[in-house]
Amino acid sequence: MIWKKWFGREKERQQDLDPLHDLSLDKLQPGYLVDYDLTTWQVTARHRYDLGDGGGMIEWELRSGRQTRYLNMEEDDGAVWTWTRKIPLAQIDARLKQLIMEKGDPPERIDFDGDTYIMESYGGGQFYEHDRGEGIPFLFWDYETEDGEKVLTIEQWGDTEFEAAVGHYVEEYQFSHILPGAPS
Repeated sequence: MIWKKWFGREKERQQDLDPLHDLSLDKLQPGYLVDYDLTTWQVTARHRYDLGDGGGMIEWELRSGRQTRYLNMEEDDGAVWTWTRKIPLAQIDARLKQLIMEKGDPPERIDFDGDTYIMESYGGGQFYEHDRGEGIPFLFWDYETEDGEKVLTIEQWGDTEFEAAVGHYVEEYQFSHILPGAPS
């Protein structure tokens, strides 16, 4: 019995020291590698969005060659994952920035790249670059296609700076071969 106690502790210590133990998508850090859709991606940054009322989102920036994508995890009765890429706001509609500045909000429906997106949520929050420092205030508008598969987000930073991202929902099982690595 005493042998089991000693050897059991040693096994726990080994697991605590093993960097490959308990690797999961929600624990990605800069430098980690992960495979998605037959491509290996390197995590280059991890950011946090505080949306108030306990809500929030973690965003990982990933690169493969010259491509940059964003993996987002929002807690909403379990993790909700999206895979997005940044696009110029004018690519959605050349008049969209002016419309938001005049009316205060974008339209309820947006047509982009052959799909119609319906506004699902909007609000404000604080952005923490690299998950530290002072929060940067921002506004957001989240859209979804009618079939609920694709997403589009518009963010406003300050009075006149806007960003947009487009992508789709993903599941954790679609990602594989998570390996720790050194940040580049």
